[in-house]
Amino acid sequence: MGEKNTAAAKDRSLRAVRTPAGIANAKEARTADDGCGKPRQDAGDSSTNREKLPRTLTGKRERAWEPLGRTEALTGVALGCFLAWVPMTFQSLNIVGDKGEPVLDTVYLISICTLLLTQIIIGIEHRRCALWLAKRPARTGSAMAMAASTLLLPVAAGWADGESAARTFAASIALTTASGIVSGVSSGLFLAQFGILMSKFSAKATAAIAALGYLCMSALFCLFSFFGPFESCLFAASMPIASSFLRDVGASTQKSKRAINDKPLPAQIEPANPENRRQLRHLTLALALCCALIGCANELARTLYIQMGIAGAGGQHYAFIQAGAALVIGLGATIITLALVSMKMPRAPELCYRILVLFLALGALLLPTPLLCPISAVVPYALNSAAFQCYGILAWVLICGACHQYPATSVRVFQFVRAGWTFGPLIGMLIGRFVVNCTPFELAQVFPSAVLGAALVMMAAMAFTEHDLAFAVNLLPTDRKRRFSDKCLAVAARCGLSERETEIMTLFAKGRNLAYIQDQLCLSKSTVSTHRQHIYQKLGVHSSQEMIDLIQEEKA
Repeated sequence: MGEKNTAAAKDRSLRAVRTPAGIANAKEARTADDGCGKPRQDAGDSSTNREKLPRTLTGKRERAWEPLGRTEALTGVALGCFLAWVPMTFQSLNIVGDKGEPVLDTVYLISICTLLLTQIIIGIEHRRCALWLAKRPARTGSAMAMAASTLLLPVAAGWADGESAARTFAASIALTTASGIVSGVSSGLFLAQFGILMSKFSAKATAAIAALGYLCMSALFCLFSFFGPFESCLFAASMPIASSFLRDVGASTQKSKRAINDKPLPAQIEPANPENRRQLRHLTLALALCCALIGCANELARTLYIQMGIAGAGGQHYAFIQAGAALVIGLGATIITLALVSMKMPRAPELCYRILVLFLALGALLLPTPLLCPISAVVPYALNSAAFQCYGILAWVLICGACHQYPATSVRVFQFVRAGWTFGPLIGMLIGRFVVNCTPFELAQVFPSAVLGAALVMMAAMAFTEHDLAFAVNLLPTDRKRRFSDKCLAVAARCGLSERETEIMTLFAKGRNLAYIQDQLCLSKSTVSTHRQHIYQKLGVHSSQEMIDLIQEEKA
């Protein structure tokens, strides 16, 4: 979490090395070894190198099973509370009752439109918003506003059902509009703050946080289904407050003080390199389009499944079955996602992605089955919801990985991708409501909707291809990349490389060619070649392969 592979981290390490003591140690190492081709074996040098590395390398097996820290656990539960607030408030009739369904639909429509607008505005004005979002009043205020918008819902529904027509109806319209706008703006700000926080974690921690968040969401929604109207309203309103509290507590632990609070978000500017800008824009657009298409397919299926009567199929009993199924499949999603960021198999990410796309398409294609066979829609709906949650875990990991790699554009990248994630369900809801309200709800209308949902999933797979997935996975801040970067810094410190030489050596060691380094660092070909010769001389090697071997042999 705290050892980001960023230029700022490298600069701090190199400044420490270039102090008089660090230079003296580097000269002593070269004198004793007659070059850096052979690392020193004495105990003193080994201890020095151990101090320069930010983390002791305790072995791949131990790292793979590293326990979930307190910070990650609290952040995961906080994310679960926020995710649970959405279905509690907008996808259940517990708070407003059966007669308040029109009010709830109106609030949800206003809220999701306001949320989309908020995300776009934050993405455009990311430079100004980045500083304001990190302040405590913004964090606390957004949570309190979300809670207030939830408490307004039963009041608006009660007044809409009142007998006093004119004045009560006008008050209900005002409360409905206010609840939708406040919930949309405040949830947009709250989600942006979560994105900033999670972008500072490693890939494995982000996967664990997202998986734990979705598991907690299912468990909390299951518990919510057993409450009455009054208890449901208070419980839903407490979710954003509990989420804000747990998030702040997790971010203030001793472990995260060094990794999060001491590393504020940098000024939001685009990458200087044109190729980096192009790749980042392409990744943002592809991921946003993929989230929009899959979100549209999921919301369309959810709207039609609800129309089939699943909300009344056993009431609380159905909610318990749905939450239990989501918990089981969510556990499988946890294993898959952790494998995605820790396995060494080159085709593992593509395989996981294909499985997710298959289950998403299957959840849409099962739409007509309750109309064709005398079976309940509970099972296909649970499969559709669980598949979408699995995709949500993967999307969180990829988005935060890109934000972690490019922290200077993290706010804009996160907001634009989340805007696509919001726009898709909005369109899916509108299509589903058109099918339900404007056409006879029969097999002739449901079957084309199922085909459309599956087609949207396939289009999403074409918009965000396996090549894009490979590029996004390559950006993830995994332990393996961190260990390699640590070794590069250790070799540079021991051999007395300058800041620019360390940067060039790291790029060459990662397989970058001469043309790429020229463009990346804005240097001429002769300058890069000269630096490479100096690097070889200081390291005591004669080729790029010998340099890589020397780095790989570096011990902690």
